[in-house]
Amino acid sequence: MIKIIISFVYGAAVSIRNKLYDIGIFPHKEVKDVVTIVIGNITVGGTGKTPHSEFMLEILKNEFKVALLSRGYKRKTKKFRYVETTSTSMEAGDEPLQIKRKFPDVIVAVDADRIRGIKRIKEQNPDIDVIVLDDAFQHRRLKPALSVLLCDYLRPINKDKMLPWGTLRDKQNQKYRADIVFVTKCPQNTSPIDMRIVINDLNLFPYQQLFFTSLEYNDLKPVFDIECKPVATDEAAAVAGIANPRLFEEYISANYTKPQILIFPDHHDFSQKDIDNICSIIDKNELFITTEKDAMRLMNHDNFTEQQKAKMFYLPVKIKFLNREEPKLTSYIIDYIKKYKGNSKFYL
Repeated sequence: MIKIIISFVYGAAVSIRNKLYDIGIFPHKEVKDVVTIVIGNITVGGTGKTPHSEFMLEILKNEFKVALLSRGYKRKTKKFRYVETTSTSMEAGDEPLQIKRKFPDVIVAVDADRIRGIKRIKEQNPDIDVIVLDDAFQHRRLKPALSVLLCDYLRPINKDKMLPWGTLRDKQNQKYRADIVFVTKCPQNTSPIDMRIVINDLNLFPYQQLFFTSLEYNDLKPVFDIECKPVATDEAAAVAGIANPRLFEEYISANYTKPQILIFPDHHDFSQKDIDNICSIIDKNELFITTEKDAMRLMNHDNFTEQQKAKMFYLPVKIKFLNREEPKLTSYIIDYIKKYKGNSKFYL
């Protein structure tokens, strides 16, 4: 009952905040000299923001000079900061570090104040065309050029409740602000009938583009920058500290016999006791597997022996489009940005 009451109060506060932005009492800031693309959700974590942000960088980096700006959740540093491949997750946050290591030629920065971060990037890198903002759908101070909303297939927003009763951190009617909506983490065998049910439930406007994606795991890669390959074995231990580890657990359980899987909270800061426990598990197994995001945090620790490091691998993940609609989305985004940049009002 208490959760329901708190949920009602929280929902009312969120509605008032959105209304104040909608009627202009709280002002929007539109950055005129760079194309801004926000990617985010209206639920608490686990919708696949990072792999979708990586996909966005992948399709943009060959057409435009692109940067990524993130809040850098749970980093120990403050204010604006560039992320380098040599940064630690404590300095940059695990997700921005993951992205920088995957795209070393792309400018990646962190700043909780997104407007300030955009201005800093543009001032110091005047040739930047596009800035992708990770987890910024709710950052209403910014009026972006393009908004991307992610919705988890297994957690329909129309059937969810506001925090803490449910997982919504914003009203589900705020989906109207999205130009593109992804239904993420779909089973790869999702049928046309199942998609139609989702389409009807979302009830989007004609101007909104809708795509269905699933997550696809790639070959294992070493956690540490050493030359090693995973041994061929049916047994493995695994660790995950992500918001929704269901797909990771399913993959490990399907590919290894009776694996030992440790689950931690999202963005978990591994304590010395945790590391000692993980070291013990590694010693008892020939193969240790973690998520790409967890690998960024495990790299911070120097407790692992060379023998242990040689057993430690992470499972890279990327998105896969259902209905083979990746070329459609790619063309839509690139054409949108080119037309936006072609507007004489864009560069003043």
